[in-house]
Amino acid sequence: MSETKTIAEINAKLKRGDAVVLTAMEFKAQVRQGRKWRVSDVDVVTTATRAIMSGTSAAIVMPLPEAGRGAKLRNLWLNGVPCNTGLSPDSESDLIDVIINGTAESRDHHGRYGGGHVLRDMIEGKTIEVEAETTDGKSVYAKVTIDQFPFARLYATRNVYQNYSAFTNFRNEQSYLGMPQSIFSSRPMPRLKSITTSGSGELSPLANDPDGHVLRSGWKVLVNGMPGTVIGWGTRSHPGGRNLSLAADMKGMDPQFMGGARTSHGVEVTNGIAVPIPILDETVIENLTNTLDESLEMKISDISDRQPVASATFDDVWKDASLKVQFRPDRCIVCSFQCAAEYYCPMQAISWREKTIYQDLCIACGACTANCPGGAFTGEDRPPLGAIGAVPALDTKLPVSFRMSNRRRALMLAEMLKDQLVSGAFTLSGSDLSLEFEQKEIGAEGTSP
Repeated sequence: MSETKTIAEINAKLKRGDAVVLTAMEFKAQVRQGRKWRVSDVDVVTTATRAIMSGTSAAIVMPLPEAGRGAKLRNLWLNGVPCNTGLSPDSESDLIDVIINGTAESRDHHGRYGGGHVLRDMIEGKTIEVEAETTDGKSVYAKVTIDQFPFARLYATRNVYQNYSAFTNFRNEQSYLGMPQSIFSSRPMPRLKSITTSGSGELSPLANDPDGHVLRSGWKVLVNGMPGTVIGWGTRSHPGGRNLSLAADMKGMDPQFMGGARTSHGVEVTNGIAVPIPILDETVIENLTNTLDESLEMKISDISDRQPVASATFDDVWKDASLKVQFRPDRCIVCSFQCAAEYYCPMQAISWREKTIYQDLCIACGACTANCPGGAFTGEDRPPLGAIGAVPALDTKLPVSFRMSNRRRALMLAEMLKDQLVSGAFTLSGSDLSLEFEQKEIGAEGTSP
């Protein structure tokens, strides 16, 4: 008879302090050593990812600037980023509802500052500049902080992707050459000279629960270090390519796991999500055991049309990879016009003037290692390579010029969730609402019939 456990039984062990909790990396390290895990051996395995996640927005309630009270609003900006708002404030409290999209671009800093940056600035407690335009043509201004918001909640329509493709310029299509912009690269890509990757591999939540065997609507997770909830499958989710919709209160989030980003296509937003996987039965054990970097396929697609042209594994990206970038000032050649590493840094984590990397912003994507002509930026304790790594594919080794996932902080999130489970600060949710979506056939032209 196969072994099973229930959420209630695991929560009781967590409360007593005798539950066995491991991070996914700890679990898989023993798999590689030959251990055959049983359901009774472990109670929870923590998984996590931190990456660019476009489908992110926030709903906040904030006080209307005093000069605009009693007026109807036409437009509103936070730090120059356009937001959606209710036309009329609450008549008694003068509070207004505001929705800001993570990928909305600032009108003042096009392509370099957007909604994701505003969200991080809020979490850091920075002052946010508000500009509102009333229906009678007046402009009103104010400065606010998140402490003044009675409501601030992050919503993800599609985060925590199951599968990621790597991208290279294989075909050199004219459509790409004419407009070499993509959310999958930090700068234009010459033909077969580089590759960009994304995904936490064997640490990724949906890689370890690919069919929603464990996950439920109402499942408790960590969103940027703050307890949040799985709402259901996210938009554009489909079998083999699933993602999650999530919600979490913003107050109390840890800014090092979130923020704005920049790609060659424009602004993006990053989040960090940690998901507990309870060991309920042998299927859970099997999924965790089989999800290893070396067995997880990573399709390599052409950046012009996103069609696969080759494949590799996440082992090719993460095995012995440097998870942190360092700056070597002795190699800085003091570029006379523009520091390319600073300019192409997606997180604005590099200061040429101060000769430093702001590690609280850096996601170790490696864009600086690929763009610094002097080789002043390298993987930690690595020689200058002109890239953060290399992936063997298409009869060559493609230098990794941009890693869109930050595995170092994903590991930190998995450890954070483990510590909270062990201490009793975090318990598992007992929802029985299975994740469901209507599955439709995809027509020949890629649309639902």
